[in-house]
Formats: sequence, structure tokens, C-alpha cells
Amino acid sequence: MIGSPSGAGIHVVISAFRPEPDLLAGIRELEGHVASVIVVDDGSGVSADDVLDTIAAAGATVLRLSENSGIGAALNAGIEHARSQGAGHVLTLDQDSRLPAASVAELLAALEQATARGHAPAFAVPEMFASVSQVASRHDDGTLFTRHSIQSGMLVPMSTFETVGTLRADLFIDLVDTEFELRCTVAGLVGVAAPGVRLPHSLGAAYERPAWLRLVTFGLGPKDVTLSTPFRYYYRVRNRIVVNREFRRTQRAWIARDTLVEVLHFIVAATLARPRRSLWRLYRAAVADARAKRMGRAADAVLEGASNIRWATPRVRRLDDAPVDEG
Repeated sequence: MIGSPSGAGIHVVISAFRPEPDLLAGIRELEGHVASVIVVDDGSGVSADDVLDTIAAAGATVLRLSENSGIGAALNAGIEHARSQGAGHVLTLDQDSRLPAASVAELLAALEQATARGHAPAFAVPEMFASVSQVASRHDDGTLFTRHSIQSGMLVPMSTFETVGTLRADLFIDLVDTEFELRCTVAGLVGVAAPGVRLPHSLGAAYERPAWLRLVTFGLGPKDVTLSTPFRYYYRVRNRIVVNREFRRTQRAWIARDTLVEVLHFIVAATLARPRRSLWRLYRAAVADARAKRMGRAADAVLEGASNIRWATPRVRRLDDAPVDEG
């Protein structure tokens, strides 16, 4: 049994795709701290039957989508189920996130404290996502405001969804949390961080920073560069254009800064891709689809082309994403 009075009103929603058996350990860790755990399988098919059956037997609610619909659609399905169960808050997690159970209460406390101080919080997130701070500024009263919040580990009052809506499912993946945060900002709501809370998580694959890149940056910056799985660049480019179109008038500085950073990253990725023409072809498909407002899952031809792309720099081990020992 997962539910507990100590977590009354907080329902966890986990998006899953071909989940591994160790997902169960993360769910069990939350036992006694939340009202329920809802796992939404995003079209994994029969290969996930055994894992999902075990999760259901442990007391979690398992919802299964008939096809791979993207993280926004999966989380929205869980959010709507939580709403039907009378949830006051939803805590969203990725399948590979392991939020320390004690952090649930700290996230809730951050929301309550921000409200008591006269702020209008949209959500609360851990101060640290792996080794990256999610804090953009600190108010004089001590409240930590966020920018570029990651949806995994995000505690959202149901009232926020009622105000701004749920996640934008047609983005499929990438920038889903960014678009949601921008919507909250336009509505006058703020994201807050729970001080001292860290969510252990992988930051993506790290690769050796080429000598030429170290040269043009005068040796500044990290020794590695984080690169996404190649197919993700379709979604990153397409969705960046779509999000820019939606918020360029209301959040100009935010959009301009993010676009500059991402374009520079896209250029770096293109120089490291092999064959380069395949990644440029993927970029062109993303731009064309954004202009035509073709959303949702990428076309099979795009995904097939992305599967042939490799990175021409060695992968390196990153040491700062190890799980926190809560003992």
C-alpha cells in the first residue's frame, strides 16, 4: 500500500517508456510520503508487461497508452487521473529519477512558505537538479525563484493546472517543461525552489570537448560537452521555433537568450555529427515542420535518418550525477 495520511493530496505521476525493473525501488521509496503513485506507460507494448505488473502489484496505479505519444501526453494522462482522485498536488517524475522521500515534504513546505510570503507560486522544484542549480534569483525574504525548471521533481498545485492548463502534449518531448514554465510566468505565477533539495539525475551523455572548441572559448568552460541522442535534435529545433513563436512578444529577453545558447549548441553538435549532412537534414526537417505547424511524433523517415548519426568525439564519464546517500 503506497498511500499515507502524511502525503494526503500529493499524487506522484511518473512517465515511463520501456521501464526497467529498478523503477519499483523508486516507487517503494515514496511509500508513506504520498497519497498515490501513478505510472503512465507511454506505449511500451508487451515487452513491459512484467515490469508494469510488478509495479501494479506493489500498489501503484498503472495507466497504459496504446501508442508512444510523448512525455506531455503521458504526464497529462496521469494528471487527469490524479484530478479524478481529488489530488491537491501532482509531483511529476521521470522513470529514471529517484527523489529522496523526505524531499516531498520539503517541496510542499517551499510552496506553502512562498504563499505565506505573498508570492504566487506555480510549482516547487528541487534547488539542485543533479549538479545544476535551478535557482535564478533570491528574494529578500529568502524565497528562491527558478528559471529553466525541469519537470522531473516538480510539485504542482492542481490550481496551477486550472489556471494555465496542463502540459502541451503536441511538443512530444523537449521544451515541454520550458513551455509550461513560460505559460506560468505570463499568468503572473512564479516557480520556487526548495532549499537544499537535490534530485539525483543523469544530465545526458558527456563527450570530450574537442581541442578546437576549447581554443575558440579560450579554454573556458567544462572539459566535456553534453550531447543529446541524435533524434532529440529534431524535437529541440522544431520545438524551439514553436515556443519562440508563442512567447517572443511577452518574454523577449528570455526567448532571445535561450535561442542564442541553443543555436550555438546546435552548431557545435553539427560539427561533431557524422555524417554531418544527416544532422543538417534533420535540422531542415525540424524547421519545415515547425513552419508548417506539424507537431507530435517525428516522421519515421526523420527518426530513421537520426539513427545513423554518431558523435565524432569520445564519450567521457561524468562523476557528479551519483545518487545522494540519504542514510
